[in-house]
Amino acid sequence: MNNYEFTESSSRNIEVDGEQVRLINFRGTEPRDDSGDRERLNIDGAIIVPMMDYFQAGMNGDLPELIKEKVLERLTAREQENEEEENNDAE
Repeated sequence: MNNYEFTESSSRNIEVDGEQVRLINFRGTEPRDDSGDRERLNIDGAIIVPMMDYFQAGMNGDLPELIKEKVLERLTAREQENEEEENNDAE
């Protein structure tokens, strides 16, 4: 996933638990290489980030990195949940 390129396709302010946050719709694309392999996997989704994180990343030009970090957090958390369920099922 380190080689994926993440871009914001749209975003808007929303309210969650009385707090203003930013809902970011994104697309993550796997770059094509010169190997001739036509298979690739793209990721579309939406994440919620604090307003200050969103605008700070935008000013620094780090929005793609912020999106990638949030996507990896979600995937890692989901993977850990699945492992815990498997361990509980085995007991």
